[in-house]
Amino acid sequence: MVFIAMFVFFSIQNGRFASLYNITNLFRQSLPNIILGCTMTFVVTSGAIDLSVGGVMALSALMYGQLCVWGVNAWATIPFLVVLGAIVGVANTLIMEKLRIPGIMATIATWIVTSGLAFTICRAIPIASERYPQMNPIKILNTARIFGNIPIAVPIAFTVVLIFLFLEKKTIFKYAIAIGGNETAATMAGISVLKMRMIFFVLSGVMAALSGVWQVARLGSADPTIGTGMEFNVLVATILGGVNIKGGEGSITGVFLGSLILMVLINGMQMMGIGSFYQTLATGIVLYIAVLLNVLVGKMGSRKMGRFLSPKAVIS
Repeated sequence: MVFIAMFVFFSIQNGRFASLYNITNLFRQSLPNIILGCTMTFVVTSGAIDLSVGGVMALSALMYGQLCVWGVNAWATIPFLVVLGAIVGVANTLIMEKLRIPGIMATIATWIVTSGLAFTICRAIPIASERYPQMNPIKILNTARIFGNIPIAVPIAFTVVLIFLFLEKKTIFKYAIAIGGNETAATMAGISVLKMRMIFFVLSGVMAALSGVWQVARLGSADPTIGTGMEFNVLVATILGGVNIKGGEGSITGVFLGSLILMVLINGMQMMGIGSFYQTLATGIVLYIAVLLNVLVGKMGSRKMGRFLSPKAVIS
């Protein structure tokens, strides 16, 4: 309902908002949000959080540009970046599970390290495809169209969501809710929390690395600021989608809708001529509202469960 109301409102404000060109362009711009929102769903529902995705995106983008400068084929660099993302995911998991450092602190540290490495590699100067044409082949991801004028980002987005829906419903990924709901009970039920968390964080790292490559294709340069603020945008979309920030509750479908709401909000404000500072302010306000609703819904669910488990209810 919120999504529909926002869509109608912005369509009235600007007739071009509901055009096919603008809608498909939204998916092209917001593909990293959608992809990372799907991976963040499993991380957060398992009772953890990953704030390192922005830094991993930046580091991946700079490594892509640097490898191309060194003469590595533009497409052959991608497997290296997948491995890089996986290594970051493993490191995050081990720091959390073995050193018992809270996820928010562990992943913030990783974010700072990866972001710092990105700036160090290029010395704060973006690696532009105009200067290094070796990077140009990746641009086809941004320019490719299907069925006439639909960017390839649209089928990619829906394919990713369908794959994650399958993982959520039909594979061991469904254990994320069990782990987030009660980690001790999940362990006693035979679920390896360490193994599952590592899978979730590795997937998050890999998707963040690929998102960095996508941004290079879209912007035409490897910029160390590519992932700036991405972790918070993804978190906003996740919470908007109904994922309980404390874990144990959430769905891919909800997060996909949350991502759509966020991208409609930002794009709508841009088309209305609202400045970027106000857009950031509006996003923050939306996050406040989403967290408040998240907490209220959680309390309502706890009260219902309490009444269900009350002595009178159990006896009856």
